[in-house]
Amino acid sequence: MIGGDGDLRNGNETEPTVEHLAIKGVMLDMARVTERHSYYRALPERLAAWGYNTIFAHFTDDEGCAMRFSRRPELATPHAFTPDQMRTWVRQAARAGLSVIPEIESFGHTGYIHGRRKYAALREPTSGHFNAINPLARQTKAILRDLVQETAEVFDSPFIHAGLDEVNFGASAAVRRALRQKESWQIFADHVDLMRRLIESTGRRMMMWGDHLLHEPKLADAVSRDIIICDWHYQADVSSATVEFFTKRGFEVVCCPASNRSGDMVLPNATTQINLQRFARIAHQGGRRVVGLMNTVWCPHRMLCGIEQFAMALGGAWFSDPSADPVETVARFQADQYGLPRAERTAKAVLALSAATPHRNVLRRLLDSEPLPAGPLTAREAEQAGDLFEQAMKLGTLFSGHLSRTRRNGREFANYFLAAELLAWSALAGLARTPRMGPGMTRRSLLSEGRRLLKRCQSDWNRGRHADDPKRDLNGRPERWTDALIPNLHLALARLGEPADG
Repeated sequence: MIGGDGDLRNGNETEPTVEHLAIKGVMLDMARVTERHSYYRALPERLAAWGYNTIFAHFTDDEGCAMRFSRRPELATPHAFTPDQMRTWVRQAARAGLSVIPEIESFGHTGYIHGRRKYAALREPTSGHFNAINPLARQTKAILRDLVQETAEVFDSPFIHAGLDEVNFGASAAVRRALRQKESWQIFADHVDLMRRLIESTGRRMMMWGDHLLHEPKLADAVSRDIIICDWHYQADVSSATVEFFTKRGFEVVCCPASNRSGDMVLPNATTQINLQRFARIAHQGGRRVVGLMNTVWCPHRMLCGIEQFAMALGGAWFSDPSADPVETVARFQADQYGLPRAERTAKAVLALSAATPHRNVLRRLLDSEPLPAGPLTAREAEQAGDLFEQAMKLGTLFSGHLSRTRRNGREFANYFLAAELLAWSALAGLARTPRMGPGMTRRSLLSEGRRLLKRCQSDWNRGRHADDPKRDLNGRPERWTDALIPNLHLALARLGEPADG
């Protein structure tokens, strides 16, 4: 059983209460895009079939709050779950054999609170990308108390995740005054302890992200060992060093690789799969204090709807057996999901397309969708763009040939074909700024094809998500959300429509 029956009053002496690798979870980023509720209802049985027993519900972040708190209803964003709808989903997941662990961002990533005019004074001033809520303000503590208490009423998991990653604080007048008496890590530790006490008051055990503890060992030494650390790393060369940092200090750890990460756009690239498999091996070899794995699926707005599910299936397989064959796993996924006979060929094609998908920054350079014009490609970039075009076209032809063979979820499978077309078009968009722009390729034909693909992406978004979500089109202002897929296409088309010397 997953549980926490230790003495929560004396955390630094509590023995581990969770079995080795008892948690095999997938994290859903419900805050940045709250997808149609039917999507979430369809997931538990699929996740169970892929080997998961836990869902981490990341339902609060800078961009949204995907549950309407009765005590703080003003925090909810459009299409948020009501508490009763969330309870129903939690019960449905339980029937499929999955526990749902909620996450409340409680320090950084709290724009869902201080982004409201009512609470704007709680925002810590910052010139950087990351933010924070004032940890010293009485109102901050009252809000977090309300959120923790109501979360415990809705979710029946023995754990509540408090976030606490990527925090940028220390510029407000109140915190500057406090820094005369304490170091920043001590103020951070006080806030961690506040969250631990709030969560334990509901009879639950706290989880938190581990990045700040790695950056400041004094903070790691100061916080309660009752807290389970979610150790996240998304690079291909992930090592066991950070897991050992935590376990040697007496923490229990959940290893957190990714299916979607900040570098992905259109579909997950192969780095995520390397990361998933290697981190799974580290967890399996990590000893009794490594209590689980979490496959983080970030920022759905960068992806075609549902296209990351093959990587979610891979994570589930590797969490149980890090030596599981990826082709066999994806083929089994496609046979079950799409009813495809002899799915090994399309499984190899999906993995090849994933391996061909460049980093998001490379795609944005090809598309010329950065805020400032990118300029022509280098000779090396042009060669790579040509290779991407040829491979994407070849794989797209294969997916197109198998569309008629699907027996269910055909529109979902069609997104592999759409992804291949998007990658091929991105390569052409880059080549249009070089002498390699071949005969028959004109700006007009490129624009026409791009507009066709944009309409298909919008249709795909509307099928799985809400058409009024600002991350879809941003009402003609894509510069406000440049890491979303569709706004990047808008900006690329706008640049292509400019005069050649403009």
